[in-house]
Amino acid sequence: MSDPGRSRKIIKIVICLVLIAAAALAGWKYYSGRQGSERSRSVMNTLRDIVPGLDEDSGAQSGNGQDPPAAVSIEGIDIIGVIEIPALDITAPVTGKDYREEYFASWLDGSPVQRDFKVIGDRNDIFRNISRLQPGDKVVFTDIEGVRYTHAVTTQYHLKRWDEGDNDLMLCYETDSDTYFVVGCSAE
Repeated sequence: MSDPGRSRKIIKIVICLVLIAAAALAGWKYYSGRQGSERSRSVMNTLRDIVPGLDEDSGAQSGNGQDPPAAVSIEGIDIIGVIEIPALDITAPVTGKDYREEYFASWLDGSPVQRDFKVIGDRNDIFRNISRLQPGDKVVFTDIEGVRYTHAVTTQYHLKRWDEGDNDLMLCYETDSDTYFVVGCSAE
């Protein structure tokens, strides 16, 4: 016959261990998020020093960009520009292809010059709220030479990895291994 007092003690210990583990996981997520966020802020500060007119809204597209976009290495990360989404208070560096970093957006495919530009971000940090964007909201990509590409949100949809999409700018995050959630934008 088992001792009910001992069983209650074991249950309390297990519950305490689960709570400690949950608190440790939450602390680790907070710490790693702050690290990624601080690195992104550091890169943005450097970009403000080297990209002409980065914080100036001069209106529609200015200048002639490069295709493919030029990159600059900052803190060991290839950066091709900055994405700004004023409605969500997002200003983030955009890394070169095949490079993913928390609190950064990344160039997935296409080009802003050819108007088939795909930018991907993590659905749990930088792009967590893009589904809140409304038609007409502005999205601006500024390349490292200071060329600004101004867009307006037009649509939202899901896109299979192998499909191209039909927007000038596509802000994406992965919903599963085969699908992206996309906010489609048109150049202004």
